[in-house]
Amino acid sequence: MEEQSISWREVEKTDLVDIKEVEIDESQPVSERITTYVNTVHNPFLVRVGEYVVKIGYSDGEETLNDKMEEYLSKIARLRYD
Repeated sequence: MEEQSISWREVEKTDLVDIKEVEIDESQPVSERITTYVNTVHNPFLVRVGEYVVKIGYSDGEETLNDKMEEYLSKIARLRYD
């Protein structure tokens, strides 16, 4: 199974690395920092941040992360304040 396609529902939260506890030496070159991160978290597409499971992905679409965040925050605002 491709690592990116693993569902967050299929894993035990406690089996995931909490990225809040990952320390990366920022004095190292970017390529080494990336290698250290991937080797530490094992699956860079599925990690834990505290008590939350976070699935990271990408798409070939035209929208940016900022576009998606704006859309998400607008939905939250409508749900809470409408």
